[in-house]
Amino acid sequence: MTSRRAAAKNQGVPTVAQLRRLRQALDLFAEWSDCLQRAHDPDELVSCLCRALTTTGNYAHVDVALGEPPATTADAPQSWTFVPDAFSLPLRHQGRRLGTLTVSPAHGNEALLDDEFDVLAALADDLAFGIVSLTAERQRDDAQAQLDLLSRAIEQSPFAVVITDGEGRIEYCNPSLTHLTGYEAAELVGRIPSIWKSGETPDEVYRQLWEAVIEGRRWQGEIRNRRKDGSLYWERQTISPIRDAAGRISRMIAVKEDTTRVREMAQALSMREQALASSSNGIMITRSSTDDHSIIYVNPAFERITGYGAAEVIGREGRFLVRDDLAQPGLNEIRAALHEKRAGHAVLRNYRKDGSLFWNELHIAPISDSSSAATTHFVSVINDVSERMHYQQAIEHQATHDNLTGLANRTLLHDRIGQAIAFARRAKRAVAVMLLDLDHFKHINDAYGHSAGDDLLKEVATRLRTCVRESDTVSRLGGDEFVIVLADLMQPEDVDGIAAKISEAMALPVQIGEREAYVGASIGISLFPRDGEHGETLLRNADIAMYRVKEHGRNSVRLFSPEMATMAIERVDMEGALRRAIERKELLLYYQPKIDLATRRIVGAEALVRWQHPQIGLVHPNEFIPLAEETGLVVPLGAWVMQEAFRQHAAWRKAGLPQLKLAINLSARQFRLENLPELVAAALAETGAAAESFVFELTESMVMQDAERALGVMHSLKRLGIALSLDDFGTGYSSLSYLRRFPIDEVKIDRSFVRDLHHNPDDAAIAAAVVALARTLGLRVVAEGVEQEEQVLVLEKLNCDQVQGYFFGRPLIVADFEERLRREAP
Repeated sequence: MTSRRAAAKNQGVPTVAQLRRLRQALDLFAEWSDCLQRAHDPDELVSCLCRALTTTGNYAHVDVALGEPPATTADAPQSWTFVPDAFSLPLRHQGRRLGTLTVSPAHGNEALLDDEFDVLAALADDLAFGIVSLTAERQRDDAQAQLDLLSRAIEQSPFAVVITDGEGRIEYCNPSLTHLTGYEAAELVGRIPSIWKSGETPDEVYRQLWEAVIEGRRWQGEIRNRRKDGSLYWERQTISPIRDAAGRISRMIAVKEDTTRVREMAQALSMREQALASSSNGIMITRSSTDDHSIIYVNPAFERITGYGAAEVIGREGRFLVRDDLAQPGLNEIRAALHEKRAGHAVLRNYRKDGSLFWNELHIAPISDSSSAATTHFVSVINDVSERMHYQQAIEHQATHDNLTGLANRTLLHDRIGQAIAFARRAKRAVAVMLLDLDHFKHINDAYGHSAGDDLLKEVATRLRTCVRESDTVSRLGGDEFVIVLADLMQPEDVDGIAAKISEAMALPVQIGEREAYVGASIGISLFPRDGEHGETLLRNADIAMYRVKEHGRNSVRLFSPEMATMAIERVDMEGALRRAIERKELLLYYQPKIDLATRRIVGAEALVRWQHPQIGLVHPNEFIPLAEETGLVVPLGAWVMQEAFRQHAAWRKAGLPQLKLAINLSARQFRLENLPELVAAALAETGAAAESFVFELTESMVMQDAERALGVMHSLKRLGIALSLDDFGTGYSSLSYLRRFPIDEVKIDRSFVRDLHHNPDDAAIAAAVVALARTLGLRVVAEGVEQEEQVLVLEKLNCDQVQGYFFGRPLIVADFEERLRREAP
């Protein structure tokens, strides 16, 4: 015991101050007891003691230092340590020193009572015990929190977890395991994992698994198991040993992941890769950025077709296959498809690595990301159709050119005239149609033979070609008749110089064997737009002008004038001729295909009447139908059309041709006939035609003229089985109320709206409205006058049902229409 404590013992009876300090110590002990009950952690306990010592115990300074002190020279444990105006007490628990408690009394040099020392020592011991207890309690709480967290993590894990005991029986499984296998936890606990064994995993896999388990190693692998419902699934699992405190394996834990979908996707991807690699068509995959369409993949067929290796093209853009051959219409479609991130198709001239040309039927399609929100790439399918194109070109040349002279034939001539008129109409230019007939050609044939006549025709063809531009067309109609189409004339007067040039060329002698022969030419000329709006009209007027030349001495040129037409009409007596046309079988029907947009197959046709006049030739309906309506001849004309259409359709059905709906136009006069339904029924009975195979096309004005009567007629026709179509829809009343009243089956979008719908928003909106209205009423929609692919694409987007027009086919004679039907039959 130190000298200071001894001094305290020798002082005798405590003073009043010492008694007061003793009472403070007792109060301090009581407050400390409360601290022990309320404190939740060592820090709070230490703070509470320090506060009690300074407030209740009235000590000037209190300090608690936790941690092992530096080692001392003596082995004996320390108890009291006195420093000037302070003393320290050790904090010990079960022989382990935790720190020190240092206090400084506020009463200076007054001696401490033994009881005060005992209180402080007890406080130090209690503090040490409390620190140890609270620390242990906090560690237990932390351990429990970690255990709870681990338990929740396993319970909520998306991976299946199963724990087995030392005998391999299931002790625990989480909800993901029950979801994966279909078993409830109660069905699994106590069972061995073979409950879900499928028998389809190779034995070698299980051998490796058990070797790892027996040796206490972790095992990873894939196993195919069977759910409770019998379905199979693949899982990737990791099995690990759990060791006890002695290091012995007491349990096994398996973590499983369902890999069925991943394997299916991998298998599908592998199949696609094999399909791409083995495809006979070239496959090219490119990026889809606005400024980057570089190639990232090509298959072996691409290398074979183009001659370029994959390493040579990766990173380049596919346009290099076009080289400098940029004047190709199909390129615009491909550029637009890339820009609009949509599918596209075109036939292009491409060039191999060695410079040789091949025809590429190119299909491109966008590839979207996993969310289908954005296009990331394009896939291009390259099909070398060079052989097909060469064959088609040869066939087309034979079909469109005269075998003897190589000039355009009648079919190509009509197409070229149509193109020239269309361009001239847009550019406000003129077109000249020249019809040339050789004078006295029959004399050459009679004198020198047909071989000499053929040579003469070929020489004439050569001379005509040299007189015109590349953009003009020279055609042989047959016999000794030729037609020259002069396109894109700045002024109508420009034709005079070319006609003079042709006359001079024809005036030169022709060498036939060892002799020279002279032939003249009678030339008639008509001009667009002055002398007609249609090719057939221009040809007819040029023919009239040419015959006027022959009437006035031949071997000359004459321009058509309206007076010539008047005289021609008067000469043949158009009205009388039209009356006799039916009797003399001069009328004939052409059939224009109607195409189902969804299948691109013929599902119907419209019957269109033509007049093959013996002198004038083929007369366009626009030239005789108005006359027929004015004179009333449209009624017998319409009756003939209906009878012939019924007869022809019945013949097609008997011949086994594909079934189709045949549309017949009714005139206003026909529709007003009191006995129209009876006439139709009689014609059906006479021809054996099926009423359900026909559609009668009516105009809006026709049915609105007397709506109540029209309603009755229409119902009568419907009872016969005839379908009804509203022609030229959108140009007249287009009333929703009467559409709902009348028993109409289809509406036709007028060609005036179809013509510009691909670049005129107003026309496109009207077409969309018609389709929407028809859809609401359950009507079929047909668009007429479709002449361009762009129009087709717009109509497809609008969900139009059927189309007809020059893009899919011009009106055809019976034989040609039948041939197309057979060719396209499924």
